[in-house]
Amino acid sequence: MRSLIVALFNVVGTVSMWYNFLAYNVIASIILTRSALHLGLLPSFTTIFIAFIARPIGAYVFGLIGDKFSSKLSLVLTLVVMGTSTLLISTIGKAWYAVYELLIDRIAQGIALGGEWASASILTYESVRGGVGRFLTSLIQLGVPLGMLLTVFAVIQWRLALLTGSLLSLSSAMIILVLSQDQGVGFINWKPTLHIEDIKKVIKAIGVKFGESSSFYVYTSVFLLYFSAHEVSSLIITATASLLIFTLIMSVIMTRVSPTKALLLGYALFSLVNTFMFRIEPLLLFVLFGVVDAITYAPQSLYLVSLFRGDVRHVGAGVSYHVASSLGGLITYLVSILISVYGLSAGFITTPTLLLMSCIASIIALLI
Repeated sequence: MRSLIVALFNVVGTVSMWYNFLAYNVIASIILTRSALHLGLLPSFTTIFIAFIARPIGAYVFGLIGDKFSSKLSLVLTLVVMGTSTLLISTIGKAWYAVYELLIDRIAQGIALGGEWASASILTYESVRGGVGRFLTSLIQLGVPLGMLLTVFAVIQWRLALLTGSLLSLSSAMIILVLSQDQGVGFINWKPTLHIEDIKKVIKAIGVKFGESSSFYVYTSVFLLYFSAHEVSSLIITATASLLIFTLIMSVIMTRVSPTKALLLGYALFSLVNTFMFRIEPLLLFVLFGVVDAITYAPQSLYLVSLFRGDVRHVGAGVSYHVASSLGGLITYLVSILISVYGLSAGFITTPTLLLMSCIASIIALLI
C-alpha cells in the first residue's frame, strides 16, 4: 500500500515538473516575445532550446545518483532544483541582464527535468510489479498532458502560474522524501558500467522517442505563433483533453499490449497528421495531435525502462529519453530561426517535412 501511494505521488511530482517546463515554453512563445520582458522571437526561443541541451546532462548526472544511490534521492533532488529555478523565473524583472538570468534558470530547469523522468519511472517500475506496476509506470506519462492542461493558466497570469508550479514541485519533493523508503547503498563505483550493447540500446531508444518529441514540441511552442493568445488557450485545452483521455486509455491497454506494437501504430498515424497539419482545421488538428501523441508517448516509460539492465537503467533510459527530446527541441529551434528570418510562411513546407522525417526515423528504429 505504501508503494502504491509513493507511485501516485511520483505522478504528481512528474506533473509539476512538466508543468513548469511547458508553462515556460508557452510563456516564451506568446508572452515574452510580444509583451512582458520584450525579449524578441529569437532570444525567447533560445531560452527554450537551451533547456533541451541541459536535459541530457541532467539525465546523466542524476542517472548516476539514481544508479549508485537510489531513485528516491535523485527524484527529490530534481524536484528541489526545478522548484527553485522556477521560483526565480517568476520573480525576474525587466533589466538588461534578464535574458542571461533566464538562460541560467532554464539550464537548471532542463537539468532537473532530465533527471526526474527516469527516477520517477524506475522508482514506480521497481516498487510495484505485475499488471498494476505496468499500469502505474505508464501512468507516469500523465505528467505531460496534465502539465499541458495547467499551462492554460500561464497565459492568464504568467508570474502567478510559475510561482504555483514552483510550490507544487517543492511540496512534492517533501512528500516523496517522507513517504518513500530508502534503498540500500553498497560500494559506489561512479563509472557507469555501459557495455557496447547498452550503447546500441541508447541509440535505438533515442531513435524511438525522436519522432514524438519533435512533433510534441513543435505543436506546443513554435506552431502556436500561427494563432492568437485566445486561440492558443482553446487549442491547448483541446489537445490536453484528448491527450489526457487517451493516455489513460493507453495506460490500461499497456497492461496487455506490447509497447513496440503501440509505438508503431502511433507513428504511422502521426506521419499522416503531420503531413496535413496545415490543411486540417486547427481545433480538429489539436484533437488528433493529442490522440496520436498519447499512442506514441504512453508506452515510452515502459519501453525505455525495460530496455536496459538494472545497474545502468537510470543513465540508459534517462539519457536516451532526453537526448531524443533535445533533438526534438532542435527541430523546433530550427523552425523558429526560419520563421524569424523569412516569416511565418517559411513553416508551411519545412515544418510538416521535418516532422514526417522524424516519425519515419522512429519507425525505422523500432524495426531494427
